[in-house]
Amino acid sequence: MLGILLSAILVGGIAIGEEVSGSLATISYNVTSPSIQTISASFNLGNLTAGQKGSLTENATLTIITNGTYTVKLKEDVLEDVFSEFNVTIHIANYTFTLQLHGKDKYIVHLNKGTYTVNIKISYIVSQHPEAKSVSNIPFLIIKYGYGEDENNNGVVATHEHEKHHKDHDDDNEGEDD
Repeated sequence: MLGILLSAILVGGIAIGEEVSGSLATISYNVTSPSIQTISASFNLGNLTAGQKGSLTENATLTIITNGTYTVKLKEDVLEDVFSEFNVTIHIANYTFTLQLHGKDKYIVHLNKGTYTVNIKISYIVSQHPEAKSVSNIPFLIIKYGYGEDENNNGVVATHEHEKHHKDHDDDNEGEDD
């Protein structure tokens, strides 16, 4: 009798143990970033000399598949040690903003699904002592979905009230050295 009672307790204990450690939920998912399709603008500055100045304008085509926030960023590593000034003025949708080698290097915009012609104007001054290098078809201006590398959103955020926001932001940052 004692053996049957112990067996019943063990079997009951095992059943209770299985019930206590049961799975409450499972999860499965696949995260993908919205794709961006571009036809890049191509700038050929030719042979540069110390102190040389110039400006060029080209157009790119950008197709956004998902409405959202996008970060436009200047890749400084391609430009530093050669230019004392390098400014990129970009016009996309209702936004116009300038990125600088020695200043604001990114801008955050909200874009709706669609295809955009992006007008890009660069103006530059070659340093008095530029590093000797040869660059060929290296991206210097990129666009990413989201806030890019800056998770704290320290870039300028553009909205459909871009003109007012941009002016307010510039007034707030007068005298700041980025």
